[in-house]
Amino acid sequence: FGYQVVQRQSDLLVSAPRLQYENNKTGRIFQCSTDGYCKQRAAVNMSLGLAMAYDPSTQNTMVCGPTIPRDCASIAMYNGLCFEIDSNNTFVKSYPPATEADIAFLLDGSGSVSSQDFSRMKEFVKNLIRTFLDRDTQFAITQFSYSPTTHYYFNTFRSFNWESQINHIRQFSGGTYTAGAIQNVVDDVFSPQRGSRSNVKRILIVITDGESHDRQNLPAATQSADQKNILRFAIGVGNAFTSTSAKQELRIIASQPDDGFVFQVGSFDALDKIRDNLQAKIYSIKGPQGDGEILKQEMSQEGFRAAYVSGYIQMTVVGTDKWRGGYKKYQLGADLKPVSFEPMSIEPNSYLGYSMAVAKTNDGPLTILGAPRNQHKGVVMTAFNEQLRDQIRPFESQTGEYFGAEVCAMDVDSDGVTDLILISSPMYKDVDREGRVYVCELSRLSVVCYFDNPSQITALRGDVSVRGRFGSSLAVLPDINADKFNDLAVGAPLENDGQGSIYIFRGEGRGKINPTYSQRIAASAVQSGLKSFGISISQSSYDQSGDGLPDLAVGSKGKVVILRSRPVVTVTATVSFDPDLIPTQNPDCSKPLPSNATLCFTMSKLSNVNEAQAQVNFTLTLDANRKIPNNRAEISKDVRHKSGSLNLNLNTKECTDVDFFIEVNPNETVTVILYNYIIFNSFLINHLSISMSSSLVQKMLSTHSIMSSDSCLMVCLLAQTPDQAFLHRLKPQHFIL
Repeated sequence: FGYQVVQRQSDLLVSAPRLQYENNKTGRIFQCSTDGYCKQRAAVNMSLGLAMAYDPSTQNTMVCGPTIPRDCASIAMYNGLCFEIDSNNTFVKSYPPATEADIAFLLDGSGSVSSQDFSRMKEFVKNLIRTFLDRDTQFAITQFSYSPTTHYYFNTFRSFNWESQINHIRQFSGGTYTAGAIQNVVDDVFSPQRGSRSNVKRILIVITDGESHDRQNLPAATQSADQKNILRFAIGVGNAFTSTSAKQELRIIASQPDDGFVFQVGSFDALDKIRDNLQAKIYSIKGPQGDGEILKQEMSQEGFRAAYVSGYIQMTVVGTDKWRGGYKKYQLGADLKPVSFEPMSIEPNSYLGYSMAVAKTNDGPLTILGAPRNQHKGVVMTAFNEQLRDQIRPFESQTGEYFGAEVCAMDVDSDGVTDLILISSPMYKDVDREGRVYVCELSRLSVVCYFDNPSQITALRGDVSVRGRFGSSLAVLPDINADKFNDLAVGAPLENDGQGSIYIFRGEGRGKINPTYSQRIAASAVQSGLKSFGISISQSSYDQSGDGLPDLAVGSKGKVVILRSRPVVTVTATVSFDPDLIPTQNPDCSKPLPSNATLCFTMSKLSNVNEAQAQVNFTLTLDANRKIPNNRAEISKDVRHKSGSLNLNLNTKECTDVDFFIEVNPNETVTVILYNYIIFNSFLINHLSISMSSSLVQKMLSTHSIMSSDSCLMVCLLAQTPDQAFLHRLKPQHFIL
């Protein structure tokens, strides 16, 4: 629970892809509210929820399970499926289409087949049907001798007593007219009136024990089948198919290439020996058109990652073709054959598609794919219109660094065009920490990482940690510090002995990102006992607390945490002096000059917040550049510090006065330095102390001139105060699911 999390406008979807139920079945999806209540929405034995993708334009979510087990005696195959659900959790469609196939059996009931062998043939059919029963597959059974008879059409086959239906089929005896039977199945069985579907695989399995009496009609019959995209398996049983002409007949019946669709067995007893092989080949047929690609997709794990792309859904096939990998793209709402990107140039066992992101460019979407196992180090590939564009290999590569384990496309300035591509190496070993994230620029359709110029490389890192896995998750955040640039969250789920943490990095102007993190949120600051905090971060952020500020959902092992943003305010400090002008005629320059400084603070909002209270604590230091007793300004004898506090409300100026004295000296200046820190009190925060570091403070220089005559001086009072103190930190605890 918590492996993937999707934050929607009013709730969350949380996956538990390894959660077991009903013996060995795994994978559940939960709908969770912000009050901590979760209820199960779906459960399929396919590691459901290993990948999830959210489409903010439709508010639909794609939930994927890449490990649908299909067990054969000879091989266990793992394909995948993605389900699209809407904001009301109503099923919309599955990809690939859940409708697997319409399978028609054509059985030889001629007199040359003994009644015992005919029973064996029916048993073979039953065993094969059992394999596909839960795959949304329809069945039809036709027997032929002199003429064909269909016992069960696709729309009359009943799943509740199907075995009994097959047992009651009686053999006809008579001649063997195979071509006429095939033509009848093509015309009558594979028709909409009989329940045949146009958007699924169409498969005809012909089982016969001898050469046909209407062999001359076979080419026309098979041509009709090809026109309807019906794939045909020909099974020849017995010694009748030892001759060259008989073998040629089987090849004519079968689809091409015939070596993948022709089976021969010596007797009906041996039929079961080919069942596993036949089953595997039926499984490997992809799409309603049936391209006949044999056993390239048996371990594809389709849907290992998913992404919405302008009217399409892209699903990675990380295990396809000996784990080379790639992706398939399906048109949303349609049952068309997908287009794919499956480069043969990449080595086996590369896991291309282990991660995927889609960048928006002025030329169209650019797909970024990670292959972290490539050459045991990793590579990232980009594809445009399903054609390879770039290959990006890691800088200072390390064996096992898992370069490309996560990729992310970031639009920093929200102009609709991607600025940065982020590539993580969560297992990269530095001297004192683990994991890094490379920041690459996107120029048109080219990803530029500057790996050939190390001085220009930008890499994000976490704190010192022997095991951190920094970069295990990446998510673009909305602008949380009100500077008009989007921000980035990076997960490090193994920091602090597996407790985990997340980091916030600020976006900057010109499409850049600040490589120094602005905030680190450790699991221990959220709740005691959290494990693997940051293993997932929602790719979408909404205001679920009703305060007008975006919230962030973070997954951990067994729990999901919603972090609330704090309001962003600016605090402006001003200093004025009384008198603002000193008379030029001063009767006695030897006496200390009494003066007054008025300190004023104004807090105004940058975030969408209607109320906020704060307490500003300040310390005024006079003539800080000199040591006592050489100082020239003091509040009272040997006292040059003044501390105080003010309570602030939004858009209200609060002021305080400080009296001090200046010993005049025409050759020197006096410096007045004002430091402060702020405590915010509001409906979100209670007594939060903010430490003013250089990254959060901008200093204001204010000058006050004291006019002098020949016997007096000109003195500059320099008041240094925090001009703008930005508060943009996430509150480290609010909701726990």
